[in-house]
Amino acid sequence: MKTPRTIVTVAVLACSVGCGSHPTLKAPVQSPLQTQWEQVPEGVSQLDKLPAAKPWWTVFHDPVLDRLMALGFDHNLDLQQAQARILQARAQHRGAEAALWPDITASAGDIYSNTPLLTAGTPTSSFTAALNASWTVDLFGQLRNQERAATATLRATQFDRDATQVTLAAQIATEYLQYRLFQLQYAIATRSAESQAEVVRITRLRFEQGAASRLDLEQVVSQLAVTRAAVPQAFEQADAARNTLIALLASTPDALAQELPPAIVAESPQLPSGDPLEVLLVPAQIIEQRPDVRAAEFRLVSAAANLKSVLAQRYPQLTLGGLFGSAGTEIGQLMTPGSAARGFSYALTLPLFDFGRIRASIDAADAQQLQAYLTYEQTVRGALQATQTAIVMYAQGVLREKQMRTALESARTAARLARRQYQAGALALLNVLIAEQAEYSTELTWSDSAAAVSERLVALYQTMGVLAT
Repeated sequence: MKTPRTIVTVAVLACSVGCGSHPTLKAPVQSPLQTQWEQVPEGVSQLDKLPAAKPWWTVFHDPVLDRLMALGFDHNLDLQQAQARILQARAQHRGAEAALWPDITASAGDIYSNTPLLTAGTPTSSFTAALNASWTVDLFGQLRNQERAATATLRATQFDRDATQVTLAAQIATEYLQYRLFQLQYAIATRSAESQAEVVRITRLRFEQGAASRLDLEQVVSQLAVTRAAVPQAFEQADAARNTLIALLASTPDALAQELPPAIVAESPQLPSGDPLEVLLVPAQIIEQRPDVRAAEFRLVSAAANLKSVLAQRYPQLTLGGLFGSAGTEIGQLMTPGSAARGFSYALTLPLFDFGRIRASIDAADAQQLQAYLTYEQTVRGALQATQTAIVMYAQGVLREKQMRTALESARTAARLARRQYQAGALALLNVLIAEQAEYSTELTWSDSAAAVSERLVALYQTMGVLAT
């Protein structure tokens, strides 16, 4: 496979001229990319830029979720690690900048010698105190390109931090939705068990009166036990989601007792329902906006600048040196008139035979650039694919939730009528069991579909790489 060295190098040259200390690169992708979304939900507009407003999670109108987000951004350990990596990259950038300037040092010393043939056996001392300067003149851009590579790495690290924020917001929202879903399913199972317990009570009375068979009684008892078994399952799932949230926020159960009480379900728990999606970013803007794409872009800039720096090793290197101080044979002579010492030096070095060391470094840097390019293209394509998938899943999830809501309304009506007719002796018990089981399973399925719509909306905001809409 041919490396895109020429394309990237030209882009970096243009960046070097026009970008100063803040390089940017619209890296070319060699094969076609998606330019329009497919199966966009009705009523959703595609824009080049989202209107600046407020964080996307406010579409759920849930104050608890808002507080959890604030706590997560303040305390999450992944985010703190990302911030620490920025500090490291910033320090490395300062080091690369400092390499462009002279090194100035202070020195003081004593040289003692005893050479009988030259000094008739008399020992001599030479005391010096001086300021020394050394400067490597960056004739062919080796140091400048190292500084540009460090600048690009710093920017990539900052975008990594932004990507961590986007991921964290989606994780907190998704886990919170799961927490609320399992609370709702706990309530559904508890409510269904209470309703079925009433059927068991009536059936037991009818059995004792000889109006119902032992088979009828065992069937309703079995169904009640199955429903009750779902209660602890929902409890443990809600608690697991709660514990995951606590870990994401680097907190403790006691500290979050108000926002995330132990899985004691309210009487009528509700699922947070987000406002319908209204706008989408076009594919080109997704590439421009997503922080993981921008991070890969700047790592490509860094790799290209690093290659140029390595290429400069083939050319001469000029080093200038200077000294200003005082020297004497006795320490008391230092800093006296006539003891001043000055010096100037220069050295021009050119590599001749290094047995392939520089060539190997160039090939390695070239391969690193190629890897950075392929990573960039892979990230771009992954971003577009994830967004397209999220769009379709959200649109289909909305349609499914609407149908399940209709099914739930009918199932509730059917179960209510079946219980009424059974109590009046106008309907067989089997029909009641079927109707109640249908109501219970339909309500669980509807709750899953309703939570899925909200979770897919979260995923869509995440794939667009935004924190505010």
